[in-house]
Formats: sequence, structure tokens, C-alpha cells
Amino acid sequence: MLLGLTGGVATGKSAFRQMLARAHPFTTFDADACVHELLSTDGDIIRAVSHEFSLPQHEPPIPIDRALLRQRVFSHPSARRRLEAIIHPVVRQRWMARRSECLDLGQDFLADLPLLFETAAAPHFENVVVVAASTETQRIRLTARGLEPRMAEAMLASQWPIGQKVAEADHVVWNDGSLAGLERQASLLLGYLFSPAA
Repeated sequence: MLLGLTGGVATGKSAFRQMLARAHPFTTFDADACVHELLSTDGDIIRAVSHEFSLPQHEPPIPIDRALLRQRVFSHPSARRRLEAIIHPVVRQRWMARRSECLDLGQDFLADLPLLFETAAAPHFENVVVVAASTETQRIRLTARGLEPRMAEAMLASQWPIGQKVAEADHVVWNDGSLAGLERQASLLLGYLFSPAA
């Protein structure tokens, strides 16, 4: 099984991925964690991003100031695309390599890719799951994390509308409620995907 997982910011993708991985022996890939690692340890990426966005120059193990980078990236519509042009070819290379390994070994692969549709990755998966929530729930969760409302709005505005992702999905998980409800949906999804008739 090659399972792609995506959704909007603060919809609960990470929590849902963790639930799936606890319940089934997936080999997983977390794109957000990969980006964090690149911005913390990859000297070429750190230098390229620091130069592109006029950030203080550091070398590993001193990571990029992610809060400052966030301010720069969401200050202009083209800035996010410039950041993605630096980082996402490396991220794609890594998850594609992991996917190939799983195919060779006959392992089930679960990739959590926030930009799955935006980067035309859907054809590389047998099933794509979108974790969705209302925009108001996303706002509440983002500000609860300490983001200023203006930054939360900028992040939401920079993404595909969640309805557009839902329309492209094979399966949709709605996460406006409790963790228990999300856990139940994880169980139901796995039961469907791995049932003999699926």
C-alpha cells in the first residue's frame, strides 16, 4: 500500500499520521520533519535559504531562525514559491527514494506531504487521504500555537482552499472534533484499506 496523506495547516495531519503508524506497520515519511532537518543540518540548504531571504548567516549545527523565515516567506506571495524551489526538490527526492525502497521490500508506505497536490505527487500513491477541518478551527489552532492572527491568516491564504483538496482526495477525514473521533476515523480507514475486498 502506497498511502499519501495531506491537508491544510493545523488540520491534524501529523496526529492522524501518528495514529495510522501506531495501528499499522507503515514505513513513514514526514515532509515537515524533513524540512526542519534540512533547515537545521544541511549546510547547502541553510546557506541558500539564508542568502535568498537575507537571514543571518549560520552554519550547522546552528539552525535557521524559523520564526524570522516565516515572517519573510509570508510577507510576499512569491516568497513561499522561492523557498519551495530551494527545499522541495530535496524533500521530493527523499520521499521518492523511501517509496522505492518500500516497493522493493513489499512494505506499506505512508507519506505525510502538505504539498502533495501542489507538487503533482498524487499519481505516485494508490490512495490519497485529506485531513480537513473548518477554516475557523484552523485559525483557532494556529493562534493557540502562539501565532499572531495576521500570520495565521497569511498562512491560510497561501494554501490551496481545503475544499479543493477534499475534491481531489480518495478519502477524507474531518477533524473538527476530538482526538478520540480522529482515532476512530483512523481505525475505520485502515479497516477499509486493508479489508480483503478493498
